[in-house]
Amino acid sequence: GSSDAPPPSEASSEAGADRAGGLAWWQASFSLVVVVIGAGVMALPQLPTTGGLCACLLAVLLCGATITESGLGMWRGVMAGNGSAKAGGKRTIVSFEDFGRAALGQPGEVLVVVLQALYFLGVSAAFAVLIAKSVAHLSRNWLTPENFLFPLTPVFGVLALLPNVSAVAQAVPAAVVCVVVLCGIIIAKSAIDAEKWQAWPPAAPGAMHRMWPDTFMDLGTAFATLFGAFGVNGNVPSVLCEMKDPAQFPLAFKTAMAIVVVIYASVMGVGYYGYGQFIQPDIIYSLTSFPADHDQAFNVPFEMWTGPKARVLEYILTCLLLVKLLVGLPLNLMVVFSSLQTFRCTKDYVPAGSWRNTAMRLAVVAIAVVIARAVPNFNVLFALVCSVCGPPMQCILPLAFSFLVRRGMGGAPSSPLRRALHLGLGGVAAFTLTVGFWQSLHAALQPESSAGR
Repeated sequence: GSSDAPPPSEASSEAGADRAGGLAWWQASFSLVVVVIGAGVMALPQLPTTGGLCACLLAVLLCGATITESGLGMWRGVMAGNGSAKAGGKRTIVSFEDFGRAALGQPGEVLVVVLQALYFLGVSAAFAVLIAKSVAHLSRNWLTPENFLFPLTPVFGVLALLPNVSAVAQAVPAAVVCVVVLCGIIIAKSAIDAEKWQAWPPAAPGAMHRMWPDTFMDLGTAFATLFGAFGVNGNVPSVLCEMKDPAQFPLAFKTAMAIVVVIYASVMGVGYYGYGQFIQPDIIYSLTSFPADHDQAFNVPFEMWTGPKARVLEYILTCLLLVKLLVGLPLNLMVVFSSLQTFRCTKDYVPAGSWRNTAMRLAVVAIAVVIARAVPNFNVLFALVCSVCGPPMQCILPLAFSFLVRRGMGGAPSSPLRRALHLGLGGVAAFTLTVGFWQSLHAALQPESSAGR
């Protein structure tokens, strides 16, 4: 997901050396859960409005399985590469960039760097959208979220100029607590609010909830969002190299992904069930304001709803989200900065500590703000970014690089059954990369079609 964890290059800076200690499998599993669950969870309850609840729950399982199997393929490749290329106790693959270089040489490293920079730039823009919305909530809409973006740009710039992630990383536990509490409130409040519409006169069948999409293509945005929400494979090499027993990584990874699937399915399922087709694009609005009746829910603008309000809860939810975002934004930006500072084609132009490095950081922030202003809907922007970068980063490249590394090391090929499975996973990634991108782009170009009810 849009991670609160330190960038992989920072987290694994010492992972190349064998350690006396190391992570137990359950500690690695917890670390992976922390990496996965991020701001993407805010987009999940709205997905069934077009994709259908049953179909979206199946998509959660399918995307979770796809990224899990791809991560396990990455593990096999990293183990093969490090097992054959140890030198004085050092491991050669401790990051996604290393994995790309081991598979394809310099072009593989370049491909990973470019994809990661684009992905985290897009995610940072999505974070900026949510921060602006949060400030708008707290100010009682003194300005619109779009108009808050430019006044907030200096704040984003200050966060971008932090010299490293150490100071921000100390606040990661607080951000994790905030997002866990946020998920808990979404589930609990949605379940409570479901009792309110159940007291209304029965609606026409299918009016309150959509179980299945009109066409299979309507699932494109759901798959794109879920690829981003489950995104973790970029962190696999660093977590793997920090484990006491890397052979236990499959247990840690499967456990973590199973936990995340349960959390995501609960947030999506209960969140959507609580509000159905009248759920708002910003879930905080639905959690804090309810329509008086069925007619008001579907035929009256949200601002004119006269049902129960929960203003205090609005401030609580917004503050929880804001803490998570203010910690996550500099960490996501740092991945972009780190890529430019270490990439062979750019590192000489933006050395750390130089004025050009400062200018580069501020330019990245400016680009992120422009993107956020152009696509001010978090759900749409997140899906658009993840539809482009999610499939290659989370599925296609891990499986392809693993195959190339293991073949280069003379390792045994995967079984025919597993290769058939990987072909199917490639189909899921291709669907997301094409249909998911097209649907997300359409929503971005025609915002009125996704502006909500």
